[in-house]
Amino acid sequence: MNSNPWAAPKCREIRRVLVSLDERIARACELVPDEGGDPQIVTLRHTELDKLRAHVYLHGQRSGTYGIFYEYPYPVPGILESEENLPLPSLLASLALHFDA
Repeated sequence: MNSNPWAAPKCREIRRVLVSLDERIARACELVPDEGGDPQIVTLRHTELDKLRAHVYLHGQRSGTYGIFYEYPYPVPGILESEENLPLPSLLASLALHFDA
């Protein structure tokens, strides 16, 4: 990970995701600098493929769960574009799969 998750200007639940990334996932992705300043969303990108990204968010999710929107460098038919209401362990597993960590 390219930055200190504790210092990220994000809400506690989003920082919890960042500090929960295991070593493999943290090496495979980096935090995208925040453009909108929304404390309830964070964007991660693959360290080698800039357009391979994942947006983790809290908007519209049940308490204690997360949403994730995936971006790919090229269209991939039949691949999930988003998931909703994921508990933290499921979110981390999805991020590991997305970044192939």
